[in-house]
Amino acid sequence: MATTATRSARSKVPLTKRHLSRLSKIAAADHEDLYQRRPAYRGRLLAVVLAQGAALHYLNRRNGVKDLDVWSFFALPPDEARFPEDRRKRHVDFGPSDLGRQRYDMSKARSAQEATTWTKWHREHEGRRVDLMMRGLRCDLDDDPAEAIRAWLDRGIRKPNSSPGYLRRKAVILIDPADRRGEVIWNPSDQAV
Repeated sequence: MATTATRSARSKVPLTKRHLSRLSKIAAADHEDLYQRRPAYRGRLLAVVLAQGAALHYLNRRNGVKDLDVWSFFALPPDEARFPEDRRKRHVDFGPSDLGRQRYDMSKARSAQEATTWTKWHREHEGRRVDLMMRGLRCDLDDDPAEAIRAWLDRGIRKPNSSPGYLRRKAVILIDPADRRGEVIWNPSDQAV
């Protein structure tokens, strides 16, 4: 993989399973951090997916990649009603790659705090930003992960401003399980609205 330090608002480089494999490693490190705080979730990972604009780019190769939104889905333990970290969002660096580096337009920052955050990422990240999110699903560990996530996305029809509502507007691609890496879970062009 050739690397570039070129900054752009969106990379037009096609995403491949090689990129998904790298995202799998980034997500696995994030999971270890979760397991240290919440050991009950070790062994409850259903799937890791690429979502939003980068996932749409994986499908159509036209959208471009601004950042990489990675969602990890866990089967909720029977005694838990809500995933304890569903409001958490972590930002990490994809690192040097053929995707280049993200360019931030500081004039579009909605607040001084956002401009400060963007300035920090601009200085510290060597590649595209990876946003890491997690959710817990009411399902069994042996449920098909794609079907469980589709059922969660279907809730977005009733709540368009919820996480599943936003994710269903673009694509969702499996990263893990590894044997299904690259499988399309959600393609908005295949869905009846």
